[in-house]
Amino acid sequence: MNWADIQQWESAPLQRYAVSCEHKQRQMQSAADFLATNVGGLISSGQTAQAAQEALNKQLSAIELKVNNLISIAEICSAGAQGINEVRANVEDALQLANTWHMTIDSVGNVSIDRGQVKQLMKEGHGFDEIPQMVERIQRRVNKALKQAQDLVDSLSQKISSLSAGTFDNGVNYSARLKAPPTLPPAGASAQEVASWWSSLSDDDKQWMINHHPDVIGNLEGVDYTSRNQANRIMLPIRRKEVTREAARYEQTLGPNPTEEQRAEMDRLRNRVHAIRQIENTLAKEDSDGVPRYLMSLDTSGANVLAAISQNNPDDADHIGVIVPGMTTSVAGNSEGGSILDYDGHATVMREAAKDAANPGEKVAMVEFFGYDAPPSVVEASNTVMATFGAHKLASFLNGIDAVREHGAGDAHITVASHSYGSTTAGIAATLVGDGVIDDLVQFGSPGSGVQNVGEFHVPEGHMYVSAAPYVNDMVQGVGPDVMFGKNPTEMDGYKHLSGDVGPIVWKKVPGYDWDVRYPDPFGLHSAYFKKGTEANKHIASVIGGNPKV
Repeated sequence: MNWADIQQWESAPLQRYAVSCEHKQRQMQSAADFLATNVGGLISSGQTAQAAQEALNKQLSAIELKVNNLISIAEICSAGAQGINEVRANVEDALQLANTWHMTIDSVGNVSIDRGQVKQLMKEGHGFDEIPQMVERIQRRVNKALKQAQDLVDSLSQKISSLSAGTFDNGVNYSARLKAPPTLPPAGASAQEVASWWSSLSDDDKQWMINHHPDVIGNLEGVDYTSRNQANRIMLPIRRKEVTREAARYEQTLGPNPTEEQRAEMDRLRNRVHAIRQIENTLAKEDSDGVPRYLMSLDTSGANVLAAISQNNPDDADHIGVIVPGMTTSVAGNSEGGSILDYDGHATVMREAAKDAANPGEKVAMVEFFGYDAPPSVVEASNTVMATFGAHKLASFLNGIDAVREHGAGDAHITVASHSYGSTTAGIAATLVGDGVIDDLVQFGSPGSGVQNVGEFHVPEGHMYVSAAPYVNDMVQGVGPDVMFGKNPTEMDGYKHLSGDVGPIVWKKVPGYDWDVRYPDPFGLHSAYFKKGTEANKHIASVIGGNPKV
């Protein structure tokens, strides 16, 4: 296996075959269930009845074997498709970086550059020391892709061998006659593998899983969002009772003069209670505006409550926009806003504008992603620790949406619309997702792109967008050190520039003067990208709607 080989790999044929197997096995399950009912309904005695039962049981055994074989093949193909997407993402990164830096990757995978191209790079302003560093960086990316490819081949070969030997465990072990409760997929299963497993279950088995494991199903990437919404709504009142009880118990332990640390802990626990209330209030808006809300995730396991809510169903929408918020935002929010309820308002504005931009009849789902801990203050936002942790969660979430659609209604157009510190989080996440997951990446009010070169993104070339308000009113732009936050997207090659018109300049009065002295508020328009009717908002929404205004 070499570099030339893996450049030819495509996941689509495997993915299509997996979905075809899932469809066939569901049809065969229906036939087997019908036969099993007939076998059970035979109450006559005698040789004729016995012969009929034996014939039906023989047919059932054959169908059960075929169903399990199809389930296994679908799971193996899904694992292969997931692996190829990951390999392809690194292949595309290496190729884009090599092209940008005028370097060559030979058929074996060796990275090189000739003297003429070195001189050209130096003419373009690159330092001589940068060039060997970039050669090494691209070589590492090539080596990573080659190792991923070999590991994938080894893993798939082992699975195919066990399938041939009859020892492969598909985690379902379907039987029409011996109905046993389904089991959860193994820990660490990819979103593609989970989606294949979920597709193999009957509607009754899916409902059984939702009823008996709502805490798991509600956050399991690869499970459709209609099911996850149902599971999470089962868990929501349970979680409300838990966090309320937790806060009350802690408050009872406090004396008349609690320490600063105790007050902070009490505030955190009350914040968790308020977060659940904000989720409930957000979901309740569907009763007033008629737009269904889907509780895509609900996680109370950490210090803060995390969640994601969609307006309209991500399972069947043509366009899915994922809003990634930034510093000081949380599910609960604070005295200045920034809650999931506040962002539901932003999502409404963006969804309506995206619908206007989309083709007639196309459906838009807009997601408020509060599935990571954003920095609560400037101190935490001064580095990318929380962005890096959040990026892994966001990448997993996006991979899940992609897997659900590939095993369900078909591919959707997915746009990540990221603001402020959330844009850095999203930029890093875009280097982690599988190939073909993110169709468009929009960053606005960004302290840093999360990368040094757009070739690092697992996003199609030409599908990175930036919107920037006038700098005097949004000095968050590019404020992060490049080495940590990535370069400022407004100054990077490879981005398409959307309108930054978010309204008139905001002025601030200088205190302490008798006369009116004003200056531009450095952050006065930092959050104005969500303002309805502005050109910036329309342009961002046009990307989400699939018809960018550039």
